[in-house]
Amino acid sequence: MRTRLPPYTGRHWKEPGFSRSLPLAVLVLTLALSGVLAYQAQDAARSHRAASENTLRDYGAFASWELGRRIEESARQTLSGALTRGIPSQLTPVGKDAEAAVSDYLRWTGPAMERCRCPGATHDFFYLNVSDGRLAVRESRLTPADREWIREQVSARRSAPAPRAREVRIRGGGSRVVRRIVETQPVAWVSLPGRPSKSLLYTTATDEDGVTSGVYGLVLDLPEFTRSVIGGILAETPLLPPTLTHGAPNEAVLAIAVSSLSGEPIFRSRGVLNPTTMVVDTVGGDFGRLVIRVGVRPEMADGLLIGGLPRSRLPLLLGVLCLTLVLGVVALVQLRRQQELARMRSGFVSGVSHELRTPLAQIRLFADLLDSGRLREPERARSVRIISDEARRLSYLVENVLRFARSEQGAGQVAPAPADVAEVVRETVESFAPLAAARGAALELTAGAGAYASVDPDAMRQVLLNLLDNAVKYGPDGQRVRIGVERRDAQVRIMVDDEGPGIPEADREQVWHSFKRLSREAEAATGGSGIGLAVVRDLVAMHGGAASVEDAPGGGARFVVSLPALPAAAEYEDAPARLEAVRGGAA
Repeated sequence: MRTRLPPYTGRHWKEPGFSRSLPLAVLVLTLALSGVLAYQAQDAARSHRAASENTLRDYGAFASWELGRRIEESARQTLSGALTRGIPSQLTPVGKDAEAAVSDYLRWTGPAMERCRCPGATHDFFYLNVSDGRLAVRESRLTPADREWIREQVSARRSAPAPRAREVRIRGGGSRVVRRIVETQPVAWVSLPGRPSKSLLYTTATDEDGVTSGVYGLVLDLPEFTRSVIGGILAETPLLPPTLTHGAPNEAVLAIAVSSLSGEPIFRSRGVLNPTTMVVDTVGGDFGRLVIRVGVRPEMADGLLIGGLPRSRLPLLLGVLCLTLVLGVVALVQLRRQQELARMRSGFVSGVSHELRTPLAQIRLFADLLDSGRLREPERARSVRIISDEARRLSYLVENVLRFARSEQGAGQVAPAPADVAEVVRETVESFAPLAAARGAALELTAGAGAYASVDPDAMRQVLLNLLDNAVKYGPDGQRVRIGVERRDAQVRIMVDDEGPGIPEADREQVWHSFKRLSREAEAATGGSGIGLAVVRDLVAMHGGAASVEDAPGGGARFVVSLPALPAAAEYEDAPARLEAVRGGAA
């Protein structure tokens, strides 16, 4: 036995819960995907930037190492060479005055200091006579305490037997010359107490038997010497390969800062050190430690890296993500609006169809009765009257829809002319009275004198018909609808009072919007197209007036239409003709 399945209708796609959750799910999914893509792009950019910064740090480390090596090399070559080269090789007789020895030493050492372009960095050249302990100093800038400290340091560090001269016979030109073979120990560095920027450099001279003949030395101003050495290195030696820097000077590519271990600044080049790519190194263990900071100048980074240093894409990605969020929200709002419009369209079609079906059913019923020929004369007259009333009602509904459509398209127009508003209202009330009576409502008109305004009679008739229909529809059976026309100051007021439940103050603006209904009306399933009051406000606004709602004096709601008033009827000789046109239109 074969089971026949019902055809698939896709009904669940149309369920309210599904239609509400689907746009939200799509929006969340879109934002999540955009967030993932933004994160991946930012992560790739961050990795690229980290690799580029590591490359710049490698360049800085290489330049720092090269600079430190050059500083040590220059210091050793310059200072050690000057110290040892300045020791006189000429035999110094035993017991010769130390002053003469230091003079000879200064005469030989001075040119070496000139060659290193740092003569101002050296001073206090001294010679210690090991035989009698006398200390001779030239160009002294030291205090007596410093000189005594030097004597103690040098005496404590030397350990050699008493001086002993060895004569060597050297033949040359038939003459006999006595000379001493001089050897030197490594240069020693000692910082002056309390002044780390001042260093004591000295070496001992010994003969070939290891006997100390004297101690030679000087005091070095370390910052000034280092500045001079670094300046020479930067001017003559590229710290990075020229193929990488395209021959640019060191100070155009690198930012360099040198300081002592205590933080005393010694040298600083132009440019700003970037903490992200800066490298810190220490050099010069034998000659006083220095702290070197080297980094590629930010403005030169693009020239050293292929493609340049990548900029942060975070602002762009955040902007794209925010734009995606905004577009998603706009799309969601538009989708919700489309759904709301579809719902209102469905409700409008349903309401209009319901409104049209009732009079059409009445017209068809009584037309069939008339066509049967079985009705007596009173019944025939009643049937004709009902058909006429329902046709008038249909005409009113169709006119309402047409005016609403023209208003939505911005094509609504009125042709205002001076008229007695009370007469227009009276004619409209008389034409609507049969429809109100059919619904069990009575109309009561109170019209004051002098209610003249410039109005389009057809438009005002439509306004009043909508207000009367609204009052009859939402009021109780057997109610009395009161219509009033009065002139108040410079305005003509039309008032329609019903005996219904009234309209809460919070909802009084909402009722003027198309397709908007109060919750109690939706629950009561009261029929209606949902456009009547919207048409009222639009037509009144075209006349330069205003429409509002308030509490009626006897309970219920009062709808008020305010129009600019005209001075007096006597000024308009053709007012009766216009009123006759109104009566003709009402008929």
